[in-house]
Amino acid sequence: MIIGLIVKNYKCYKGINFISFIKDKPEHLRLVIGKNGVGKSAILEAMDTYFNGATWTIHSEAAKNDSFVSVVYLMEKSKANSIVGNENNEILSKISDTLWNLSESQNSNYGKFYSAFFKLKDNVLSTYKDTHYLLLAGYEIDRRETTFITFKNSIEEGLKILHKRPTSNTISHIFNNIREHYSYLYIPVESSVSDFLKLEARGMQVLMDKTIKDTITDTFNEKRIRRNIAKRQIRSSFLDMINENLEEYINAIEKHIQKINKDYNFERDSRQRTKLTSNHITDVIIEAYYSKRKLKKGNKPISTLSSGEKRRALIDIIYAFIKHSNNIEKELILAIDEPESSLHISNCYEQFEIIQQIALQYQKNVFVATHWYGSLPILRTGILMHIDDNQKCSIFNLSNYFEARGEHPDDIQFKSFFDLSSSILSSLRNTDVNWLLVEGADDKRYLEYYLDTDRLKIKILPLCGCGNVKKIYEYLFVPISSKKLEELNGKKQKVYCLIDTDLVCTQIHVESKTTNGILKIGRLQETLDHTISLLPIENPNRAPTEIEEALHPEMFYNALKNTIEKNGTDVEKESFEAFDFDTVITNSKILGDYSILSHKGNGRALREDKEVIKAFIDNNKTFIAEEYVKLEKIGNTPAWITEIESFFTN
Repeated sequence: MIIGLIVKNYKCYKGINFISFIKDKPEHLRLVIGKNGVGKSAILEAMDTYFNGATWTIHSEAAKNDSFVSVVYLMEKSKANSIVGNENNEILSKISDTLWNLSESQNSNYGKFYSAFFKLKDNVLSTYKDTHYLLLAGYEIDRRETTFITFKNSIEEGLKILHKRPTSNTISHIFNNIREHYSYLYIPVESSVSDFLKLEARGMQVLMDKTIKDTITDTFNEKRIRRNIAKRQIRSSFLDMINENLEEYINAIEKHIQKINKDYNFERDSRQRTKLTSNHITDVIIEAYYSKRKLKKGNKPISTLSSGEKRRALIDIIYAFIKHSNNIEKELILAIDEPESSLHISNCYEQFEIIQQIALQYQKNVFVATHWYGSLPILRTGILMHIDDNQKCSIFNLSNYFEARGEHPDDIQFKSFFDLSSSILSSLRNTDVNWLLVEGADDKRYLEYYLDTDRLKIKILPLCGCGNVKKIYEYLFVPISSKKLEELNGKKQKVYCLIDTDLVCTQIHVESKTTNGILKIGRLQETLDHTISLLPIENPNRAPTEIEEALHPEMFYNALKNTIEKNGTDVEKESFEAFDFDTVITNSKILGDYSILSHKGNGRALREDKEVIKAFIDNNKTFIAEEYVKLEKIGNTPAWITEIESFFTN
């Protein structure tokens, strides 16, 4: 995995700069934010320069050739060894050991920008030291020979003790193999039609399932042609015959041209294979095939669409290929500069939802530079990188972003809620979409299981916590209360905000009554008769109630049972086996006397067993939700979900 970037005099980054891509652990999604001109795009472009040989852009005050780009890898040892070959394992190990053992106090000449590197290495990455290589490799401008930049002397000193000291060509070969293990697909904020078509074709190539490529390769390599050569019958492949014919032809041409001047010759490049390989031909075939299959939207070629529509189409293509391809040949790094650019604001959420799925569901490395802060409340996990005016990069976790908001730059929280609210309001005005705002992804799973979201035209949006749902409600309250939005051009699109009841999430700064019939907030609450109701947020009944306690009791019991069987410890399984399912209970509550769990006794402590199970639920909510939605429906839809549906249909 790529965990950092070191650049010198690249675009706006003057001098040497280390940019970390990790907060506490490696993540698949990195969101880069900041003002225009601070260096968001430069991060993506620098990696494009490293991986794809893209154009260098040197800092305006730097000397002509005083620039480099280097990436920092954290690679599982077995994986790296398989990439570079067993004969090079010792070299990788020595380079990694040198980097792991570097001390900032002994290397003060590295400068202030490397403090972040040493802090990351010693405090965050140290747990990976036994299982992963820490590697660093880069290029100086106008050179393709691998360099270790500022760490060059230390690494070369470490390599001297090897029995066979590697040459610079060997080092370059090793790191070329590592670099080529990755496919870096960069979607810039602006591109010409020709650039777009190249990007479309390349995207389809690098994302193709490896089995398709293997099928083409096997066709060319299979020894299926019988030939008589020198009185012997041999089997040849199509590729053998192509290489033989080309070699014979080019040798004949060389002989003719040497009759004019004997110094002419077709020199063989010592660094490359002189014969065509199946990979060469496979890539050409795929490129030629896709050049004849142009994607259209309706009757329009994608290349003729607007800038925003083209960007959306590219991301849709990438998503479709990733979803279908189980075995992509290279490890994908997808970098997107301003995915919201030229998009109508009402479509931003969908764009980021697809990007999030690429990163989280399909485990692809994704970098996004954006000005749409509305993505912050909806992204469940990943890294937020904030670049300030001095190119300083601050790292935050998206998973608990709003809980740690005291550490954030002043404008981020306000802008994130404002951007998302603006997108929802724009959607209400310009589309026929309803919105159901919930606390988390598990809530969304349960509601999608019961609600026909296509028929009801509902987008269910998880907002990573009760506080965020309330905040968006407050941001929407004033504009939706105005007369201008009330009519919505005759439409009846609505927004429902759903929260659990817990002791710290009850206050709200505006009224919670229905606003113009468009906006409503409801709080899940177990009432005195043990039914689950949707109460106004200011209702004094505040007994803690979570969505897991508001589901069909038998189905939740079965989902919990399946999850414990798969993921539970021996202690958790024993605690669960101490109970039977209570068929009388009408909700899915675990704790207390009114519970779906009926204790068998057997000398076990009822309360302690329930607390073990409740702790298991709290730590495995996602797995339980996944098991629940696999089950065949039993009985009626929970009444509170039917009430939400009625809000949208009446």
